Amino acid sequence: MVNLACIINAANHCAGAGVGAIFGSKNLKAVAMYGTGAVHVADPAKVLQLNDYVMKDLLGANNNHVVPSTERPWAEYSHPKSRWTGRPGLTWGAAEGGPIDTGDSIPGDINAVGYRTQKSVFDHGPVAEKYTIKMTGCTSCPIRCCSTVHLPKLEKEGYVSAVSNTCMPNFMWAGAILSTFKDYVEEGDGKFYANIAAMSTADDLGLWDNYGELPKTIGYFIRNGYLEKILPAEEFATLRWDLYEAGDAGFIKDIMYKISTKNGEIANLALGAYFVAEKYKDIVGEDYLNAKAVSVMMKNGSSKHHGNECAAQVGALTNIFYNRDCMTHTIINIVGSGLPYEIQKRIIDGIFGEGALDMPAKYTPMNESKAKFAKFGVVRQSLHDSFTLCNWVWPMTFSPLKNRNYKGDLSVEAQYMTAIIGENWTEEKLDNAAEKALQLLRAMTIMSYGSMDMYNEHDQFNDWVYDDDPDLAAFSEGTVKMDREDMKIAYRMMYKEMGWDEETGAPTRATLEKFGLKDIADKLEEMNLLP
Repeated sequence: MVNLACIINAANHCAGAGVGAIFGSKNLKAVAMYGTGAVHVADPAKVLQLNDYVMKDLLGANNNHVVPSTERPWAEYSHPKSRWTGRPGLTWGAAEGGPIDTGDSIPGDINAVGYRTQKSVFDHGPVAEKYTIKMTGCTSCPIRCCSTVHLPKLEKEGYVSAVSNTCMPNFMWAGAILSTFKDYVEEGDGKFYANIAAMSTADDLGLWDNYGELPKTIGYFIRNGYLEKILPAEEFATLRWDLYEAGDAGFIKDIMYKISTKNGEIANLALGAYFVAEKYKDIVGEDYLNAKAVSVMMKNGSSKHHGNECAAQVGALTNIFYNRDCMTHTIINIVGSGLPYEIQKRIIDGIFGEGALDMPAKYTPMNESKAKFAKFGVVRQSLHDSFTLCNWVWPMTFSPLKNRNYKGDLSVEAQYMTAIIGENWTEEKLDNAAEKALQLLRAMTIMSYGSMDMYNEHDQFNDWVYDDDPDLAAFSEGTVKMDREDMKIAYRMMYKEMGWDEETGAPTRATLEKFGLKDIADKLEEMNLLP
């Protein structure tokens, strides 16, 4: 199987990151579970009370955007990029029984929360409204962030015509690969149709896009003439260039099938960015990994899934913890909340210290408050991953309520933990448990690399992070580029916050033992990998 194979449960529900490839390597087709009992909680009444509290006082829309995207009489603020898009006159146009108006979902009205995010229009524009059946999402989540659309015309071209998704597969494939788009029903609907066709194909094949890296890689190899150089002439000629010139998604479908069935050299583009760069380094040199158009953040091939464009060094540093796109939404949910910067800064600086949150594209040098903010971001992501709680919405840093001064409640996860298991959990205790998982991840990464020098071997960004906007200096207004010398300081501050050796970025024995990981410290020492 290809490295980017998924485990597919149903459309819009899958395990990406190449987990399907691991299953395939073990000849394992599926895992089935049969539940035999209920889920019991220690304090059901408290859980219900917390549910009401979160729904009425804290919850916004997708990515916990806490202001509407358009001016509403009940809202003090609005922001056009907010995912709180529901409003009177905006509908689920293809809903069973006729269009359903998303209407006003005023804070406190828990029965209207599911109408707040009209994601198909947010992603694709007004053309998507009449094709929208509903918003869906994960089981039990009140935020319905996954747009379900039905495009009957696609069925005639061999696609599953009803699909659902919330992120990259929804809108990345067509724009990254095609340069023109054929119209289907009306002028200008081609890109929307092509994206949905590609998403339908990805679901059918179980092909992960690596947070946009795969379609961006394909597009990059096409536009820069590399595809013709890496493919044998006969294979290159078999690609549907007629469909490419016509702006037809069939071109993408053909490539996706070739990749998924490992039919030809082109399948190597799904090895993952690091391996693609290594395999074709004589052709692409250093340009591929350092191309902003591909947006591979790390030298280990990890895609940018929010980085330096998000709260400067804070967002950049969240990427050093992982071996894939970091998916740390803790920070982007804050920056993208829709609240004015002054309100965001008051709340964030109040938690982490003065200077924690920079103004967008008006950055300042690294400081200790930013290191604390970055640590919070990854610790809460680790907690949410452990809870199977959505980091696209949690934590409740902000609130949509003016009478709370828009401040959320970061203790809610601990309150839920206490109510569910019947043991007292504080916010600090829960964060420490989540950090233990991060410390273990770091130690396992060191073992897999066979080196404690994470600073040089693992944590480095690709050059475009520093070389973007060549006419502007870092810390100039209007650019999000990082400064190399400043990032050296940032790494050391981050390592110090984590209790890691400030030169190598490796956990010290004292830190590992603090988190009950003495056996891991012993193993690292045995491997000569303990600083």
